[in-house]
Amino acid sequence: MKDTKKIKNAFLLKRGSYSMVITALVIVGIIIFNVMVSALADRFVLEFDMTPTKDNTITEENLDFIKGIEDEISVIVCATEDEYMGEYMAYYAMQQYSLSSDATPYHTQTVNLIKRYGDYNDNIKVEFMDTQTSEFTSITAKYPNSNLAYGDIIVSAKVNNNERHKIIKYNDIYNIYEDNSSGYYTNAYISSNNIETALTSAIAYVLSTDTKKIGIITGHSASDVTADYVKLLEINNYETELIKDVMLTSISDEFDALVIAAPTTDFSGEEIKLIANFLENNGDLDKGLIVFETAAAPYLPNLSDFLSEWGIGVDEGILYETDGNYHMPDDPTVFVTMPSTEDKVTSTMTFCITSNNVPVKMLFEQQSDITVSPLMFTSESVVAAPKGTKAGWEGAGDYEKQMFYAALQAKKLSYNDDNEEIQSHVVVFSSIDFINASYSENYPISNSELSLAVAERASTAESSSITFDSKTLTSETYTHLISETSAQTIKIIFMIILPIITLAFAVYVYIKRRNA
Repeated sequence: MKDTKKIKNAFLLKRGSYSMVITALVIVGIIIFNVMVSALADRFVLEFDMTPTKDNTITEENLDFIKGIEDEISVIVCATEDEYMGEYMAYYAMQQYSLSSDATPYHTQTVNLIKRYGDYNDNIKVEFMDTQTSEFTSITAKYPNSNLAYGDIIVSAKVNNNERHKIIKYNDIYNIYEDNSSGYYTNAYISSNNIETALTSAIAYVLSTDTKKIGIITGHSASDVTADYVKLLEINNYETELIKDVMLTSISDEFDALVIAAPTTDFSGEEIKLIANFLENNGDLDKGLIVFETAAAPYLPNLSDFLSEWGIGVDEGILYETDGNYHMPDDPTVFVTMPSTEDKVTSTMTFCITSNNVPVKMLFEQQSDITVSPLMFTSESVVAAPKGTKAGWEGAGDYEKQMFYAALQAKKLSYNDDNEEIQSHVVVFSSIDFINASYSENYPISNSELSLAVAERASTAESSSITFDSKTLTSETYTHLISETSAQTIKIIFMIILPIITLAFAVYVYIKRRNA
């Protein structure tokens, strides 16, 4: 009888040992599985976007582009992740961009989509940076002409040992709709999110090896004052060439844009014809001309007549600011000009400071295939004083105070054989001081930012065929949480609940069999 009991206990012990071994193997397997899931989560996107319109999912075509990037890209968001998705950014947007409602759901959507760029390609380094740190101070010093604002996104890359960067502003990301149907006040709110187009276009821009070439005409100027401008262009991946000829005999079609800097002698009819043909480009357009005027110049009839054909007039004289709130102390000829909010180039800029401005006027808004629009304005307290007027002039009361244009752009629009839009630009600045670095170095102004942005437009460097559908949130209380919620749910299920259930089941089986 005792032997039988011994045999039975040995059998049960053996069977229990097998059960414990199997249970241990299952637990080890689950642990290994969890480790593998964690490793995969670091390498692949394991979150699921359960929103019906895929609000937090990158467009398929964009995903193909992102995965194919082989160069290292830096994406720095000028805010911490929590701040951008929180009350601080919402309040900032309402104050800075006059939004009438909380844009937090769109801000959160932006953060989710930006982070996915880094998830899908290790070459894209995404960083959210606290603007109060010394590290951020060093970054602002690296881009002194960019007028970085809270929430801006800096995209940069080094290609062929040359770093190129692009700043994405708030208005580049969000489409803001203004509703003034009430008649009493205007409600402004975000209608859709354009982050994919803005960020991918910026990445394509900084990776581009298509260097634009700008010819700078100085042969008609009393002196060459373009050194600061040339430096600005070259550090932003432009190739420049000074054209010092007193008489132009040809203009290379290799140039993407021309710059006439502070002309003091007029152009001949043949030279004007060369410039006109350059802009026409045998019907292909896609060329640009930028003119920086100077109050030191006499009347230049041939150049003025040519610009008038593009809807831009230039008069003699010098602009004089009568309101002390807008000009520099003791010198009313040095004053601020304000940006137009209607143009993408200037909508996010602050203001510019210039001196020796000439009166620039719009001759028409649209004529044939040319449209004219403003980029910069003076205040309404400016007068057109006689040429040579200096600080301390007492004759302002005899002249009409009005607003003058400080920068006007004209666009000639056409279509090629593939029905694609083509255009050439002419931009006239009221002063050569828009490219005077001494102002930009001493004041937080938009001079350099504006002159660079205009160069991009004139040379078609800002053009991009990369566009994706804007994302509109239709269920704001849910969509901005879904990505985080789904991730947390998966973690809880696989890393906590399943192991506990398995362990409890193993203990239950062990105890039951031991007592059998």
